Amino acid sequence: MKRPTIHDVAAAAGVSRGTVSRLLNGDKYVSPAARVAIERAISETGYVVNRAARSLVTQRTGSVVMVLSEPHEKLFEDPNYSTLIRVAIRMLAERDLSLVMMLAGDEGDRERVVRYVRGGHADGVLLVSTHAGDPLLDALGGGPPAVSCGAVIGRETVIPYAAADDRLGARQMTEYFVGLGRKRIAMITGPMDTPGGIQRLEGFADVLGRKATQRLIAHGDWTQASGERAMTELLERTPDLDAVFVASDLMAAGALAALRARRGGGCRTTWRWAGSTTRRWPSRPIRR
Repeated sequence: MKRPTIHDVAAAAGVSRGTVSRLLNGDKYVSPAARVAIERAISETGYVVNRAARSLVTQRTGSVVMVLSEPHEKLFEDPNYSTLIRVAIRMLAERDLSLVMMLAGDEGDRERVVRYVRGGHADGVLLVSTHAGDPLLDALGGGPPAVSCGAVIGRETVIPYAAADDRLGARQMTEYFVGLGRKRIAMITGPMDTPGGIQRLEGFADVLGRKATQRLIAHGDWTQASGERAMTELLERTPDLDAVFVASDLMAAGALAALRARRGGGCRTTWRWAGSTTRRWPSRPIRR
């Protein structure tokens, strides 16, 4: 069967091709009667907008690319990414936009992302887990607009972002432990080239001051394996510690595995999350 065209829609609706085109391109100055007739004709003919043809005229692709600057395995290991992808897909679908997922965990991946974006295949870029000094940022300069999930260190006033108030959340969590009467509180941080890694450590130190010694701090990279390694390291340094603030759920799972292995499975734990959300755009913070 021949694919229905805009001419078929115009003929079925009894209007000009230009009127159909204006409606499809979001023109508000189409009469209600014409709008109803066109929408009915689209349904009857089975017409579907040719995105490739439209993009030649509008210079829009109808898609946004999400760029995760992590190795491939982290996409499937960390449940936060699947939640982020699901929400992004739903929000874009409400505006008839599609999501393209790309990974930029190494140099080869970054080159593919740059070719794709600079080639005009996306209307915007959503940056996820971008580390300080990532060469991808300069390579994407001059391309479509970009926003970030979490601040990009050193680009906070340049790249708009939405993020949790990591420092406040870390303070609340550490204060919770202090309120329980814990005396030797340790921390497993995230990578120190990410805002979550830096700010959660800062919140921890805000509460403990000089007690937040290097002996009680171990570093992870957001993976479960790194949480297990860091917990093992802390236990060897300070076997009598009585609380651990872990900077992510996945690393906490690794820390629990290390504790169970050390204590023969007799580990009891208490879970609590405290946080505050901040959306920040350059020069205009919005707090909730």
